[in-house]
Amino acid sequence: MMWPLQTFGALLMLGSAQASKGDHSNEYNGCYHICHFNNCSSNMGVAAYESSQSLGEKILLWSCDDECKYYCMWRTTQIFIDKGLDVPQFFGKWPFARMLGMQEPAAVLFSIFNLLAHIVNLRWFRQTVPSSAPLYKIWLLHAVICINAWVWSVVFHARDTPWTERLDYFCAFSMVLFSLFALIIRLSGPRLVFLKELAAVVGVAFFSYHIWYLTKGRFDYGYNMMVNVFVGVLNGFGWLAWAVPRLKTRPYVRWCIFTVVGAMASMLLELGDFPPLFWAVDAHAMWHLATAPLPFLWYRFLESDCLYLLQRKSGPEYKKQI
Repeated sequence: MMWPLQTFGALLMLGSAQASKGDHSNEYNGCYHICHFNNCSSNMGVAAYESSQSLGEKILLWSCDDECKYYCMWRTTQIFIDKGLDVPQFFGKWPFARMLGMQEPAAVLFSIFNLLAHIVNLRWFRQTVPSSAPLYKIWLLHAVICINAWVWSVVFHARDTPWTERLDYFCAFSMVLFSLFALIIRLSGPRLVFLKELAAVVGVAFFSYHIWYLTKGRFDYGYNMMVNVFVGVLNGFGWLAWAVPRLKTRPYVRWCIFTVVGAMASMLLELGDFPPLFWAVDAHAMWHLATAPLPFLWYRFLESDCLYLLQRKSGPEYKKQI
C-alpha cells in the first residue's frame, strides 16, 4: 500500500527515465554504438546473444540491445571510478548488479515484502472483521488495489521498460488516490450519500484523465510528481487531522497516526540518495524495506475502526459517528 504519505519517497524517483551524466558521456555512447554494431546489427549476432542468455534473462525479455546498454553502463562506471569521479547515474538510475535477470534485485525483494505484508494482513482482516461491518468492502477493495500496485512495483524493479514504468506509476497513484477517497468516505460516515457518490465519480474521472494525459504523448514526469504530491499531502494530513482529535476517546486511532508518521519518517531515506551498496541496495530500496512493516499497523487500525463502527451500527448515535 501507499497509505497516507508513504508515496512521498517514491515521488523523489519519478523522474527516473530522464537522461543522466552516465548515459550522456562519450564513454557510454561510444561503447554502446560499437557494441550494438558488433553484436546486434546482424541476425547471426543476435542469435549468438540469445543462445548465451540465462533463463532469467529470457523470461524478463532482455534483448541484445539491452545487453549492450547493461555492459556499457558498467564499463562507463568503471572508467568514472578509475578517474576518481563520482559514480554516475544512467537514465536517472544508479548502476545495479543484475541478478537472475532482475535489474534491481534488492528493490524487488523489498517490494515483495510489502506485497506479502498486504496479503497476510488482508487475510487477517477478513478473518477478524465481519463482512457486515461498515467500510468492510471499501477496505477490501483498498487492499486489492495495494496488492496490485506492489505486484507492478516488483515487475518494474525486476525489468524497467516504458510500459512497466507506467504501470508502476499508475498503480502507485491508484493507491494514493483511493486512500484519499476512503478518507472522504470515512469523514462522511453513514450520512452524505451524495458526497460519497460524487467522490467516486470525480475520482474515477480524474484517474482516467491522469492516465490519458500521461499516455497521449511524452510522459510528463513533472505533472505526475505535482499531482502525486498534491493528493499525497491531502491524504496524509487529512488522516492526521481526523485521527489526532480522536486519540483520547478512541485510542486505536494511534495505529493510524503511527502509520502516517512512520511513512513520513521513511521519506528521509530517499532524501539521502546514494550509490547502491554492493551495487544492489540504494536509498529507494531501503525505503521499500522501511515501509514493509507499516501495513501491520495500518490494518490494525482498519480492523479496530470497522469493529468500532459495527458496535455502534444499531445504536441511535450511529449516524453521528465518524
